This record gives sequence, C-alpha cells and structure tokens, in this order.
Amino acid sequence: MDKPIRVLHVLTAMNLAGTETLLMNLYRNIDRSKIQFDFAVTTNKKCAYDDEIESLGGRIIHYPLYRGVNHLSYVSWWNKFFRQHEEYHIVHGHIGSTAAIYLHIAKKYGRYTIAHSHSTYGPLNLHTILYKIFSYPTRYIADYFFGCSKDALVDRYGKKILNKDNARVLNNGIDAQKYIYSNEVRESIRKEFNLKKDEIIIGTVGRLTPPKNPFFIAHLIKGLLNSNLSFRFLWIGTGELESELKEMLSEEVKKRQVIFAGTRKDVNKCLQAMDIFVFPSVYEGLGIAAVEAQASGLITICSDRIPREVAVTEMCSFLSVNTIELWEETIKNIINSERSIVRKNQYDKILKAGYDIHGIVKWLSVFYLKHN
Repeated sequence: MDKPIRVLHVLTAMNLAGTETLLMNLYRNIDRSKIQFDFAVTTNKKCAYDDEIESLGGRIIHYPLYRGVNHLSYVSWWNKFFRQHEEYHIVHGHIGSTAAIYLHIAKKYGRYTIAHSHSTYGPLNLHTILYKIFSYPTRYIADYFFGCSKDALVDRYGKKILNKDNARVLNNGIDAQKYIYSNEVRESIRKEFNLKKDEIIIGTVGRLTPPKNPFFIAHLIKGLLNSNLSFRFLWIGTGELESELKEMLSEEVKKRQVIFAGTRKDVNKCLQAMDIFVFPSVYEGLGIAAVEAQASGLITICSDRIPREVAVTEMCSFLSVNTIELWEETIKNIINSERSIVRKNQYDKILKAGYDIHGIVKWLSVFYLKHN
C-alpha cells in the first residue's frame, strides 16, 4: 500500500470532550502508515487537538453549521466536497442530527458510511423531539452502526438494531496502562493543587453542562459540609454553567473546599489525587469518565440513569439522583469506615472488559481496511 486510506470523521469540534478524546486515543494508536484520520468540523476556532492532529498527518476541514434555513447551501457544500475529494472511501459520522443528510450524500458518491451514537437522547423536550425527527432516517441510510453502549444504539436506531449484523457496541477505549495507580503521581498532583497528604479528596470529571448534573454536585458538597465532614472537592471540566455554578457556591466554600481545575489533558493523573469519584449524570451514552475512574482504582459512585455497562469493576455502584441524602450517607460511610482507602491495580479488569484502546484499535483497523 503506497498511501494510507483516509477516513473522514464528521463532528463539531476537536476539543477536550468524550467523543473527541476517544477519536484521539484511536488516532494516536492506529497504524497511520495504513490508516489516516481527517476531521470535518463546523467551528472556525482553533481547537485543543488541532495541532496534534496536524502533527500526526491529519487534516482539519471546515464545513457549514446546519441551521435549517441554510438547508440547500448545506447540501450543496457536501455534494461539492465529495465530488472533489475522492480520497475518502469511508465517512464516519459522529453528528447525529444531520447524519441523514451528509451520510446520504456520501453514499450517493459511493462512500462507505458509519453512524456512531455516543449518547442517549436524555429528557424529553423540544430539542430532543427535533433531534429524533432529524436523526430518525439515519437508521435506513448508514451502512454500519456503532454505539458506545447498547442503550446508545437502541435509543438512536431502535431495538431491532441489536439483532442486525451491521451494528456493534464499540467501547470508548482508554490507554489502561496510563491509569494504573501510582503513589508518586498522586503526590505530585496533590502538591500541584496544594492538597495535604491525608486529606480526603472527592472529585468528578465532566463538562459543566446540564447532562452532567453539576448543580446536584454543588448541593452534595453543601450537604456534606453541613455534616461537618472533612474533605475537599476536585472538579475537572468547564462549560456553560460554570459561572452560575460558582455563584451558587459561596466564596468561602470555593476558597476552602472546591478546586475548579478546568480542562486538563492529564485526567489520568488527576484521578490519582482523588479518593472518591462521583458521577451523577442525568443521562449518558456510557460515561467513559467513570471507567477511567475505576481504571485508576477509585471508588466510583454513579447515577442510576446511566448504562450499567460502565461498571467494569467492583469499585462501581449506582445511586438514584432523586435522593441526594443517599449520596451523602454513602460518602460519609466510605470516609468514616475507610480512612485509609486502598487503591488497587485494576488493569487486568479493564482489559477483560474490553476497554483498553489497543484491542479496540486492532479490531477497528481491520474493519476500516475491509470496507475501504
């Protein structure tokens, strides 16, 4: 093979978020002499992964954001693109709302098309209804379907999808080796955040957006403080609710208890500094952050509204987000009964559950080359 095949991934932006991080994990570990990734995005702003993508030989392509009123120009753009770019034999779509449009056009030009569901629909509202209407035809268009969980597949493409030969749960892979607990890393990160060696650190990782339920976490912090529990909270992530969230927490709480660390490229290291991980999302396609937490040996408390597939070790449990008092009691019991919380190496369990990136890359490489 003289040149690598080029796979076009269609999404919004290549910033630090779940789907994008998965794609970069795949991209870093795939044999780029055989398979290259290019990324079609709607944003014109420079994103967190752009420089790395270009250093690995990938391209950033800018396509128009779909607004409804620009339907004709949107369709025209994709028609022109696929006429001019015959190098893309595979189009891997991660934007579900318009997949029925761009994947349909890609098929018209003889491309092999993949629809990838990274989430469930979440609470029923106008946005969800419109999304369902626009994305529904995709199930009759794409050649193949991926989902980060069975729930993500069924929610987007219907129950029958699980019995079809052209569908598969593709786990959100992580480099499991990088999450193995290290006391040296723990001490280094704790030093960076000015955390004492014996302090109990509760934490979470996720964008500050409604699906991640950040206000629940804020109420949880307040409830635990009212119980005179000694702890600090490490919050990894940013988002549109950040200002409102910080207003909700008093200056004293923010100063003494909560560390807003923003976005981090070393989440695997930040997890080492924590003792308990909370993940109260109102919905998730899977919730890879919870898998990462378990990979680092953390006690992981998840919302009962996310797929049970996320529980890959005995360290994971599920609680209802309707009863915050249960979360408070559970955390208090953990701290009071396990002052010296033991961290175990969970590497073998992550491998067995199929979440190590190297095994996923191996399968996906064969898949791509087969359908080129």
